[in-house]
Amino acid sequence: MSSMNADDEDENFARKIVGKASATASEVMSKVSSTDESIVFTGVRRLRNQSSRAIADLNFTGLLTKAPVVTVVLALLVTMFFLGHSGINDCRDGYETSWCSEESAMNVNGDLEVYLPQDSDVSALLDKVEDNWTTNVMVIYVESEDINVTKVSILEEIDKVEKKLNYVQNDGGKEDQIIYVLSISTVIKEVNSSAGRVAKSFGDGVGQALGIDEISEQINQTVDDNEDVFGRYDIPDEQDRVNRILEEMPENALNKLVRDVGRDADGDGIKEAELAYRWNRAVIIIGISDNLGNTTISEIIEDTQNKIYDVPVCVEDCESSEPITNWDKVNLTMTLTGPVPITNAVTEESFNLFWKVFPIGVIAVVIGLFLFHCDLLQTGRPRFVQGFKVIIISGLPTLCSVFLTMGIIGYTDYEVTMTVIIVGPIVLALGVSYGLHITNRYAEAKGTPEEKMAEALNSTGRAVLLSAMTTIIGFISLTFTPMKPIQTVGWSLAGGIFVVYIMTMVMVPNLTMILDLKKPSHPPPKLFVDAVSLPLNWTKITLSLFLIAMLISAGVSRTNVEENIDLLEMAPQDVEAVQKMKTYSDEFEAGQPGFLLIDADISASPNIINDPTLRNDPYENLKGIEEIESKCNTVNQTTAVSIVFLMKAIALSVNVSGDEILD
Repeated sequence: MSSMNADDEDENFARKIVGKASATASEVMSKVSSTDESIVFTGVRRLRNQSSRAIADLNFTGLLTKAPVVTVVLALLVTMFFLGHSGINDCRDGYETSWCSEESAMNVNGDLEVYLPQDSDVSALLDKVEDNWTTNVMVIYVESEDINVTKVSILEEIDKVEKKLNYVQNDGGKEDQIIYVLSISTVIKEVNSSAGRVAKSFGDGVGQALGIDEISEQINQTVDDNEDVFGRYDIPDEQDRVNRILEEMPENALNKLVRDVGRDADGDGIKEAELAYRWNRAVIIIGISDNLGNTTISEIIEDTQNKIYDVPVCVEDCESSEPITNWDKVNLTMTLTGPVPITNAVTEESFNLFWKVFPIGVIAVVIGLFLFHCDLLQTGRPRFVQGFKVIIISGLPTLCSVFLTMGIIGYTDYEVTMTVIIVGPIVLALGVSYGLHITNRYAEAKGTPEEKMAEALNSTGRAVLLSAMTTIIGFISLTFTPMKPIQTVGWSLAGGIFVVYIMTMVMVPNLTMILDLKKPSHPPPKLFVDAVSLPLNWTKITLSLFLIAMLISAGVSRTNVEENIDLLEMAPQDVEAVQKMKTYSDEFEAGQPGFLLIDADISASPNIINDPTLRNDPYENLKGIEEIESKCNTVNQTTAVSIVFLMKAIALSVNVSGDEILD
């Protein structure tokens, strides 16, 4: 019994220990669980509060200035990408490095037709003319001070130039981009080969009329076998033959191709004699194809000029820097001019001047920014660091905007005209003002940099947005005009304002935060205060003066605006093509091409047997064209050339041993 009682006591004791241990374990687990829940709850609450604060900070200003350095670097990288397409690296006068680009970065249309109103009668007529002819004309002005330009030796030099340029004749400009060449040389070659070609045409007509092809073939073969008799398409070897051809040509026809302009031996512009008693001037008129493919007008002009330079043959001092050619020996020069080279020169010179003047404008803006923001005018003591900070904050985004805008134009291959150069100065001026408004408002605000920037963007930033929107709308209105140059300027300026606004809102706040701009408050100079106070104190007088000025400008001054634009006066006067064009205009009363489109049938029928009413007789129509040509020649400083002129200029003759046998 005693043994059983002892076992029961031990068992009860063990149960008590197990129960206490279990209770203690449960209490410990409960405390641990409660502690974990408290920690987790505290962490979640803290995370929620942090998220709420982060979301509260994610406003417009916070997003813009979240990573200032990264944002500015990205903006600069984007600008650098488009910089190469802005034209800054194009080769030009004064910038001809080994790494400059020979090909223009921008797609600039230098054609005069682009300045005509779209859908106008003039544009429609020019399109109709260009269906069969070309309006793109170049002129090579030939000057021979010592020898008559109609001497065989000079004519052969002119012929060499023509063959180099128009090396594939009658191809319509498909191979060499030259549709036609007209000069005293070509007329003489036409006359020299006219007998054979007329004989062949006569044979073809007879064979077609009689239905006997053998007659045509026999006549053609006979002409080819007797080329020395009938003549060939070349400059005659005998000077007498050339002289006879010239004597048979009408005087008004000769005056369009050669002239006697007097003697100016020393080249000082003062003639020693009004007449040299020989023809000392000639012209080579070149018609360029309108379908150039991938070839540009600039490349054609450069290629033409190079081919002119290649014709003269060196005869003395060939190894020197100034070799003497056979042209120098006879005082012969040929200068490329005409509407196409002049228009191209105006376009190229406009861009050359832009890249010369634009840096000066940038420097002027930098000086202005520094003077008005370094406190020199307000206190007399300059704060250099403050001035340079303002230059960087307001100037750098604007400069990036200019290159970015022009780079986008070049990258997209958007066709523009030379008027696009005004985009740079306008974007520069407006961009600087946008940046300054935000910068000055930031400097005037109180609080932390973030709070000051938020206040600046919430107040002045909205005004800048409204200003940009109204400016864009104003420039887009230019796109509704029917003239392509004004349209391209409108789109370019509208795009430029959009770009400068984006760059201003992206870069200016971040640059301001990085540089931590601080400007002490100073009263403005007394001169500025007086200038502002004057219109405020005399409101009615000020408004009246402005109203009177507007009425005078709109009613009186507007009528005095010069509308008769002279292309030669607009062109750069130091360009040789422009100078020679003026000489050509004065000495030949020519230079600016105009066109009369005559709708008349001048074809002839070879049918000589059927009813005469079925045959075409072009005589009356040709006679009418001749009358129109004669009337055009009565207009001051005007000469006309037509098919009648060429028909009269080309005489039909056959020559054997120097004796004329058929006329």
